[in-house]
Amino acid sequence: MLTAYRNKFALPSLPTPGSFKDQHILITGASSGLGLASAIHFINLGASSVIITARTTARGLAAKSEIEIATNTVGKDVVKVMELDMSSFAGTLAFAERVKAEVKELDVVLLNAGMFPTSFRLSQDGWEESIQVHVLSTSLLALELLPWLKKLGGGKKHMSFVASGNHRDIKIGKADGWPQEDVLGFWSQKENFETMAMYAVSKLLEQYVVNEIAKLSSPEVIVNPLCPGAVKTDLAREFKTNFLMSMAVNGYMNVMSKTTEGGARSLVLTALTPPEDNGKYITHYQSDRDYKNAVQHNVLGAEGQKMQAQVWKEVLDILETAVPGVKSIAHSA
Repeated sequence: MLTAYRNKFALPSLPTPGSFKDQHILITGASSGLGLASAIHFINLGASSVIITARTTARGLAAKSEIEIATNTVGKDVVKVMELDMSSFAGTLAFAERVKAEVKELDVVLLNAGMFPTSFRLSQDGWEESIQVHVLSTSLLALELLPWLKKLGGGKKHMSFVASGNHRDIKIGKADGWPQEDVLGFWSQKENFETMAMYAVSKLLEQYVVNEIAKLSSPEVIVNPLCPGAVKTDLAREFKTNFLMSMAVNGYMNVMSKTTEGGARSLVLTALTPPEDNGKYITHYQSDRDYKNAVQHNVLGAEGQKMQAQVWKEVLDILETAVPGVKSIAHSA
């Protein structure tokens, strides 16, 4: 109950005005929710440009208009829209190539795009959809942008991943039914899909990946996974299958969740972490010590580290098959 209280009411303060003066920000999945609220914060804190992504240009332009009105930047060309569909390797790679070709200045990459599936669906590349988005496409985008971000220069850069505290509760023992090899393949089988568990599973796999990507960074790029806590967004929209379910979801959100403005504070603050916090899991509703205790069984302990290495190997093998050369990017980084 204490954690739930802290999540909703013990909100961190925003950084001081001008904290992002003249900085350039990229936020994926910013057509609504946390991404959109973060864009507003960054601009109000001095950012000179914010690139937002959406799955369609129409949704991106609608979000752009909303952000500009909220920040009094209509007609000032502060907000830019780029299309990104992370449900496939092709869409993710095309976006990464466009960013590297067109964007000349960037200080913060905030990887926020996500989903909460309630039914089993395969991506066009053959992976369970949340694994495709949260794990494989997120890894591909990060690996494509990390070396490029280093080369941009201009001081410390940040690459932040919006993770989830739900990964803390997943048990990874063989006796718990967790696969010890072909992990991504196992969770991409329909018979292993569980509506309430799949989001947490994909977020644990993402946590493993981010921990490995942080090892590839340097003082020039500070990498952090972060969890904003329970936030009232449309992430759970697939649960709203009828009027009663919509009422139940909205009721839970109203009681347990903070606003997107409050949740986005964690996303903004993570873009200010110092080099010594590279790789640190950032959250503002749980202490660092309590988090580390909570994930000894599946992340930080021997069993978790073994599984992290297994998942990272699988991810690199899958990406190398889809996009030859990814392994060399990881190794050179």
